[in-house]
Amino acid sequence: MKSIILIFSIIAMGFSVNAQYDHFSVRVDGLGCSFCAYGIESKFSEVEGIKDIEVDLSSGTVTYKVPAEMEMDYELVKKMVDEAGYTAISVAIERADGTSGEYKVKEASDEAKMKEASVKVYGNCGMCKDRIEKAALSVRGVESAKWDAESQTLEVTYNADRTDLNRVHRAVARVGHDTEEVTARDRVYNNLHECCKYERRD
Repeated sequence: MKSIILIFSIIAMGFSVNAQYDHFSVRVDGLGCSFCAYGIESKFSEVEGIKDIEVDLSSGTVTYKVPAEMEMDYELVKKMVDEAGYTAISVAIERADGTSGEYKVKEASDEAKMKEASVKVYGNCGMCKDRIEKAALSVRGVESAKWDAESQTLEVTYNADRTDLNRVHRAVARVGHDTEEVTARDRVYNNLHECCKYERRD
């Protein structure tokens, strides 16, 4: 009989422990690619206690849970997002005690601040495409980047309050691809894979 009581006690404790988590849903500005997702997930994983981190790129949302005793607040969440190199838009919290709240950290980017532009970027193949797009998306404020090999054109959408095209040019050149305004360093170009070595401008 005592064994049965002990088993039920352990099961009850298990349910109690599992229930004592606060759940967070954080909207993040600037999450545009798998590299972004990996970066922010890695930063959140550094905080002891955070579990079940999931990043939804389509909505720019990071969800996770933490033990309720941590009493994590939105200011700490904002700090974690900042340290990962991004900006929190809102933080929704569902506490283990049944309470909930949503905090607006910043307004979502105003459409009037978003600009689209075409940038001439030289390259050859699919490897070039991945490299160029990742470089452009690494610039804080760039929302989307798509490079076309046939036209040698990079189409970017970016927040004009947070960045400018010159930063995009420099970021792409740093990984070995000349643009219409910035020339990549020779040693970086020379380290590209053979199939990526496009014909350079004079």
